[in-house]
Amino acid sequence: MTRRNRDSGSGLLRSALNSSRVPSSTGRTSQRDTPQLQYSQQASRDVSDDEFDDAASTASSDAWVMNEDEHIEIGDEWESLLDTALDALGEKRAAAREKTLQSMLRLMAHTYMGDGLEGRRVMLLEALRRSVRSTKSHVEQERALHGISLWFVNFGTQDEAESEFASVSEQLRVMVVDPAGDSQVRAQALGALGVANFIAGADFRDAAELAQFVHTRVLDPALESRDMSVALQAFSTLGLLLTVVADGDSLLLENIFDAAFDSHMRGLRADSVDVRVSAAQNFALVHSALGADSDYAFDSQDELIGMLEMLQHESSKRLGKRDISVQRTAVREVLRTIEDSNAPELKLNLHGRIVRFGDWTRIVRLQAFRRVLGGGLPVHFARNELVQDVFEVKFDSTGDDFARNRARVVVNPSSELAKMRSRDIRRRRDARRDELLSDLD
Repeated sequence: MTRRNRDSGSGLLRSALNSSRVPSSTGRTSQRDTPQLQYSQQASRDVSDDEFDDAASTASSDAWVMNEDEHIEIGDEWESLLDTALDALGEKRAAAREKTLQSMLRLMAHTYMGDGLEGRRVMLLEALRRSVRSTKSHVEQERALHGISLWFVNFGTQDEAESEFASVSEQLRVMVVDPAGDSQVRAQALGALGVANFIAGADFRDAAELAQFVHTRVLDPALESRDMSVALQAFSTLGLLLTVVADGDSLLLENIFDAAFDSHMRGLRADSVDVRVSAAQNFALVHSALGADSDYAFDSQDELIGMLEMLQHESSKRLGKRDISVQRTAVREVLRTIEDSNAPELKLNLHGRIVRFGDWTRIVRLQAFRRVLGGGLPVHFARNELVQDVFEVKFDSTGDDFARNRARVVVNPSSELAKMRSRDIRRRRDARRDELLSDLD
């Protein structure tokens, strides 16, 4: 199962991301009033299924869409497609393995696999881990690490997730702190480590230990060296982990964030707007969590508010129009949280159903799952019990409404995945023909 509260024996998922982790039996619900980062309180925004396009995040020319056209639908043949891809990972050429991994990522993101691959789940994970150990291609490593995140999202409710977590975690920690490692690879490893811990860790104390590791061993060195890729992922991973700690022990949350407060202030002064926004979001997350039942204030709150106000009114001469707009919107929402406890609302239109996210915990979790699943997020909301438990939503995938509104997972016929599908069909057709000829003999 997913991360367990072993002391209580609870099998529930704790909260996290605009998805969530299993909330404990006494954990906070999604109805707490806390604001979202990117959307104003006055005008919440509806996001349709079609907006979940992962083209930008998967770095491939193969076109993936969420609507019906002349593409090939994957349908129920995903297991045979995945078997073909696993065979192709044995290729000696790194470029071939990279293409295969890209197809696997899309397959794992746009298909819920949790109830399938009986007896072969660990084999899939081991294949991804072998590619992670590759020294010939950073692209192969990045894609395999992304695949590990997807593996835990798909199989997080299965026993294999808990049994494999420790060894995967150890491998990823070594990569994350390797000073000679590629920045993008280290960032992807850190993202996978956070997702795996969120889903398969033992309880909030595991999350707290990893949060301290991320702060001291990853975030501070990244800020010191101005490695914005790693710093951004460190702030994002910290936020995800802190949503878990907040559900378990508010005093522990306060102690962890007090230690990381100065690092977050440094993050607000970073060169990268994305890093500033992620750091600011964590201030809002922690303030809303600790102030849920009382008037909470950071020890240096006046200094923090002064810094946020400066960012909100920063001149566009130093930043592009897009960056300044993102920064001002994000900071405005953070200030509303800290000063007024106002909670903006994010609404997603998933398969014709509106799902609302009105607190920082669920929004941070949603962002994390969105980074992992990309355009496959609606599929997992509809079919993946782990995602449904994290976000406290349920879909009836057997009803007429779902059948009418569900997004079809399709792939360009010229893509590598479609070619693998065609090869697999030919292989099985040839096998059946040979079997028939053998019977005739």
